[in-house]
Amino acid sequence: MLFTAGHSLTTGGFLYYFVYEFSAFRSSPFLLAALQIAPESCEALSLFTRQILRFVKSRKWLWVSCLMLARITALLIPATLLFDEDSKYAAVLILGAVAVWHLLQGIAYCSYISWLSDLVPEMNWGRFFAKRKIASLSIAIIVPISAGLARKAWINGLPDVWKTRSFAAIFIVGAALVIASILPMLWIPDRAIRIEQKSAGRTWGDWASLFRSQFGWLLASRWWLAFFQGLTQAVIFKFSVDLLKISLNEYYILLAAMLSLQMATSWYAGLLCDRGRDRQLLIWSLIGVSFAMFFWMAATPETKWMAGGAYLLWGGFGFVNIALQNLTLKLAPSGDNTLHISLSRQGSGLVAGFAGLLGGLWLQELLENSTHSELRSYQLIFLISWLGRLSAAFWLIPLQQPDAEQKEETTQVPRRADSDRKKPSSKNRIHIR
Repeated sequence: MLFTAGHSLTTGGFLYYFVYEFSAFRSSPFLLAALQIAPESCEALSLFTRQILRFVKSRKWLWVSCLMLARITALLIPATLLFDEDSKYAAVLILGAVAVWHLLQGIAYCSYISWLSDLVPEMNWGRFFAKRKIASLSIAIIVPISAGLARKAWINGLPDVWKTRSFAAIFIVGAALVIASILPMLWIPDRAIRIEQKSAGRTWGDWASLFRSQFGWLLASRWWLAFFQGLTQAVIFKFSVDLLKISLNEYYILLAAMLSLQMATSWYAGLLCDRGRDRQLLIWSLIGVSFAMFFWMAATPETKWMAGGAYLLWGGFGFVNIALQNLTLKLAPSGDNTLHISLSRQGSGLVAGFAGLLGGLWLQELLENSTHSELRSYQLIFLISWLGRLSAAFWLIPLQQPDAEQKEETTQVPRRADSDRKKPSSKNRIHIR
């Protein structure tokens, strides 16, 4: 919960509205897109977490060290207040800090989820990750809104320079909360990794075998979805701020509504996943949330309330996120699942990042050279994104619902036979009731 509180104060609206004070980001859709794709693109380097673990030997301590270094690096962002708002050096420093921060945090996240999956029995994964998600969402609703209201009251009547300084102060508090979140986890037992030395170096061969397995269909769907979501990453933000004139407080009200719905859908998703309905849930929820793009297409400066419909439908991502994570873990071998996790989450982030860059370039081209209105330029990108998001569900049709007997067949990464591996002690398990 400490991590979520701190993370919510250093990402999303607080980060983007802060950097939007610098003219380099205001004037260039491409540079804004580069900033928004940097986190997911750089987190993709966690694909090599499995290789790093050959030397570190501990998922717990790899998580601790990478998270600490990530957040120390992130403190370079508020340091850009030392530059003038027209300085190009500030933009370069922000982009560099975001890149290194998320490179390290991606490795930390991959290690963390792999570690947790060994502490919780597979039959309880759905409910465990749903409860974890609900706790995170509740904090993600309360903390940013409270911070936003406190900031508004704080800067009321102060000179304009405090508008930017207030963002920096919030960012520093958020970084401190994230670092503090490490302390409670130090008492959680570590678990041994199970990577055979003779197979751990065969990264490219492992990847190829995964693409040919059942996991390959899940990966295809996730990467396809990531591309068409990433296409509108910077586009939606610029559309919201420049055309719809959505303020920071309005943004967090919409976000709170979306996250509140995700709390409910995450809980129900956890129950369905533990009953073996992950695949079915993922297909229908992907189709449902894709219709959020209709509301972005319908929104205009006169009807900006239509954007609220998109945020409400995005509440269905509670289904998507829990089902995706559960299927990823069920299709991976326990104790050696960092490659699956990183290909699924951070690999899709790299795809989304590339698409975000294309989306920013495409929007810039349309705004500068199109004979259509500015609104039509946005609507064209939203339409293409909608069709792509909708079709992501069809990649899952050949995927079979995994079960305990299937698990060994759907994962091809070599590992020790179960008979040669010491079974984990139940006293170190986290049980869900």
